[in-house]
Amino acid sequence: MTKDALSLEPRSIHDIASWHAHIYFDESTAAQSRIIRDWVTQNFVVEIGPWHNQAFGPHTSPSWYFGFTKEQFSEIVSWLSLNHNGLRILIHPNTDNPLADHIVAGLWIGDRQPINTERLPRSLKALGEKPEEITPNSFPPGLAK
Repeated sequence: MTKDALSLEPRSIHDIASWHAHIYFDESTAAQSRIIRDWVTQNFVVEIGPWHNQAFGPHTSPSWYFGFTKEQFSEIVSWLSLNHNGLRILIHPNTDNPLADHIVAGLWIGDRQPINTERLPRSLKALGEKPEEITPNSFPPGLAK
């Protein structure tokens, strides 16, 4: 953990705009990861992110993510704990502080893995940006848009 990620004041849960779940894989576990991706798209209204066959952004191994709302947190994290297929998953909030979100506030299912902290800003506001809101692009049959 870096000093830049630490906070001197408590952070409010109201600062959370949304959540991401990053699913990590390698050549031998890519099929397991695709199964999880299929299951997620069949069961949840979420934002499915791109598939990366190599390290991307702050993530140091191949991965993909899906974004979900604050209201979905309990259901999705509970579901992932039972259905992670032995893979490593980082679940983190999206707030104004991506650095702290990934390395301090993040939750892990399975083993942790390194995160490239040099690619994560401490403040989105300082960059003129806002925390990520989720735009669902997965609409399972029977679930409302």
